[in-house]
Amino acid sequence: MSPAKIKVVIMMLFSTAAVSVGEAMLSKGMRQTNAIVGGLWEQIRGTITNFQVVVGVALMTLYFILYALSLKQADFSFVLPLTALSYLLGAILAKYYLGETVTMTRWLGTLVITLGVAIVGFGEKH
Repeated sequence: MSPAKIKVVIMMLFSTAAVSVGEAMLSKGMRQTNAIVGGLWEQIRGTITNFQVVVGVALMTLYFILYALSLKQADFSFVLPLTALSYLLGAILAKYYLGETVTMTRWLGTLVITLGVAIVGFGEKH
């Protein structure tokens, strides 16, 4: 693998971690805003001042920037499969950070999707 592609892989590992953590934080923060009572403006203010929401959106923005930079340096068909790791990280965060019940069926489905995308993305030389 060329040094340029290694750089893209590293950027995408960081971006995938950022989007997974960002989505989990956004989910947790939005659930916290359910307790906000009042009109529309109170809801908006409560949402945009929630730490979890703000950091989650910032991490998702970082993902987008790194993803765009990766697309600038490598083929879409190389970059896109690298995002499949977010499914696995998302399931782990759902269980351990959000306290959700992740059934065996969901774990297996997540692994099948992640492996399937990896096979498609890395099954041929680029």
